[in-house]
Amino acid sequence: MNFKLKSFKYITLCCFSLLTVMQGKAQQGYHKSVIKEGIKIDFTVSHVDSNKPEGEFREGDNVLFRFKIKDTISNKPLTGAFPAAWMDKINPNLTISCGKKIVSYIEGGFQSRPELDFNKYYVLTLNNDNTINVVDPLFGYGGSQLLAQIQLNGSGYDWVISEDQSLVCVSIPETSELAFINTSDMNIDTYVTIPGKPKEVSLQNDEHYLWVTYEALGHFESLSGVSIIDMNTKTLVKNIETGRGAHDIVMDQQNNAVFVSNKSDGTVSVIDLKTLEKKQDININGTPIAMGFSKKANALYVINKEESTIYVISSNSNHIIGKIPCSDGINKIEFTPNGRLAFIANPKDNTILILDSASNTIIQQADVEDHPDEISFSDELAYIRHLKSDTVWMIPLDIIGKEGGEVSLIDFSGGQNPPSLGSEACGAKGIVQAPGANAVLVSNYLDNSIYYYTEGMAAPSGQFSTYGKRPKAVLAVDKSIEEVSLGTYETTAKLRSFGDYDISLFLDTPSFMECFPITILADEEKEKERLTKRIGPLAIKYLTPQKLTTVGEEITITFELIDSRTMETVTGLNDVRLMTMNSFGKGNSKIIVKETKIKGTYSTRLKLEYEGVHYAYVECSSKGLSFNNPQFLVLYASKK
Repeated sequence: MNFKLKSFKYITLCCFSLLTVMQGKAQQGYHKSVIKEGIKIDFTVSHVDSNKPEGEFREGDNVLFRFKIKDTISNKPLTGAFPAAWMDKINPNLTISCGKKIVSYIEGGFQSRPELDFNKYYVLTLNNDNTINVVDPLFGYGGSQLLAQIQLNGSGYDWVISEDQSLVCVSIPETSELAFINTSDMNIDTYVTIPGKPKEVSLQNDEHYLWVTYEALGHFESLSGVSIIDMNTKTLVKNIETGRGAHDIVMDQQNNAVFVSNKSDGTVSVIDLKTLEKKQDININGTPIAMGFSKKANALYVINKEESTIYVISSNSNHIIGKIPCSDGINKIEFTPNGRLAFIANPKDNTILILDSASNTIIQQADVEDHPDEISFSDELAYIRHLKSDTVWMIPLDIIGKEGGEVSLIDFSGGQNPPSLGSEACGAKGIVQAPGANAVLVSNYLDNSIYYYTEGMAAPSGQFSTYGKRPKAVLAVDKSIEEVSLGTYETTAKLRSFGDYDISLFLDTPSFMECFPITILADEEKEKERLTKRIGPLAIKYLTPQKLTTVGEEITITFELIDSRTMETVTGLNDVRLMTMNSFGKGNSKIIVKETKIKGTYSTRLKLEYEGVHYAYVECSSKGLSFNNPQFLVLYASKK
């Protein structure tokens, strides 16, 4: 009987003491070094936010994981190692070797999924309303998981992601804002106000400035232009009025100039990247409907809508150096990743023209489906999306470029409906390459889906729902481990919960496995919320020394009432009640409890009328504490 009473006492004190336990001594720094199999690993964990306490890691923190890998024989950094890593809680009731744990992660399956996988990417969908879905695609597991749904102040139009994948910038025309999303926690860091309707967004090659085109609010013929945002401070640096009408923006590859088209003026403005001043306007004698930049030719290519001509402008002299006649109806131009060949869409006659920037001539033409409306590239293929057909055409990049040669076309279905049918205008891509794979993600507006297509297959090999949202565009955020310098591999992640963890590292060549234990502390505010949810608004600390009594004998019950969020005693309560109940449901629920002379301490006297185990519960209606809270006291009454 004494053993049972001690167990019950532990239960009653457990809720009260949990917060104190989880807020115990923080881990003092984290650095582990391991040498084996001819490999040395220096593993460190640090905060992304430099203001956080060094070496103290709590749930919700954004942290940087860094692996420095060396060959111990040559003492040189091991490059191109492609390490894989995972982070999962240690199960104290299950003993499993580090190697077996890593093998289970590699083999996959829902039963062996770790809490954090450092070898994957997340999919963002820019939806038709004011939301962005953040999805773990889980293609290897046959499903998907909605991780977050970001609420913007309005519907997004275009977006761009920083090279280190840490920041996504989204333009919001209806609220004249630019949103900055931190991909570590998928929350909005800040908004920057733009003077008009922000549309296209573009990052400089050095990522010092973000450039955003904007249109005048309610006055289409008024002057508008570009806004320049400092990426470090996320503040507006300058607005430059370039001309009238809608704008496209293109940058050269040497960080010398920015080109902004002014569709109502029929001009292209040239802005000096060093002085942030407009240098000149280039007149193209018509509407500049689309632009592209060739890094091979170091030239700007501008489609003149009325003339159906492509103007070639030298980036060195900012002079028109050529005009390329094309078929009537061309409206898009995109250069291949190497910058030599350009794909030009003509939705009027359903063709794709291929331009060689070396000769500034159209060298090939391909007939495609009804109304080509987007051109995207992977490392090996060009993808042609259509507004009025579900067919996505693919053109292999390694077999084009021969003048007059036939263009080979491969196709697959991008869904049950044409992928962009019904979607409002959007500057972001609907087809993007999946990180680390010869595959692409295809957003389908009416299907409410994202399709995963692996190159070489006849149809998409996977898909996932956008959870009732209609996706206008898709973006892949690569959170896998990346080699940032010779032999140094990094990734960032948000710590999801507290506890004891293993961070498991795997190298295929040379073969290497190691697990690094780390303790993550509870976030104090979140723990208070969890405590409040478990025990209610008041924590009860029973002070009654006597838990054994006899039937009919008067006993004193004393306890403290403590605010479960502030952990301070609560005084002045006049509606505290006590209820007793034995295992047969018999007891007394009308016992009034009064505050003692000690503030925050409450006491009453009662008699137990039945033999056996009794449970005492406390209620305080004014504080929202009911009798069914889990903080009960166990008493035992024996016969006289």
